[in-house]
Amino acid sequence: MGLVEEGQQIIAEGEKKEDAAADLALIGAAQRVEHYEISAYTTAKNLAQQLRHSAVVALLSKSLAEEENSDQLLNQVSRSLMSVARMPTALEQAE
Repeated sequence: MGLVEEGQQIIAEGEKKEDAAADLALIGAAQRVEHYEISAYTTAKNLAQQLRHSAVVALLSKSLAEEENSDQLLNQVSRSLMSVARMPTALEQAE
C-alpha cells in the first residue's frame, strides 16, 4: 500500500513539474515497485530451490527475469529523459 500511495503522490505532484522531471519521478516510483517484486521473486525462488521444487523454480525464474527486464527498460528510458530534463542549478555547477 505504501508504494501505491507514494506513486499517487508523485502523480499529483507531477502536475507542478516539467514533463521530463515528472516522468523521471514516475519512473523512480515504478522502479521501486519493480525492486520490491524482484526481491519477492528472488526470495520465493530461493525457497523453492531449497525445497527442490524445480517446476516452481522455473516459473519463478521466468517471472524474476521479466521483472529484471522491466527494470532495465525503465533505466534506459530514464537515461534518455535525463538528457532532456533540466537539472537543478546545484547539479549544473558541480559539473
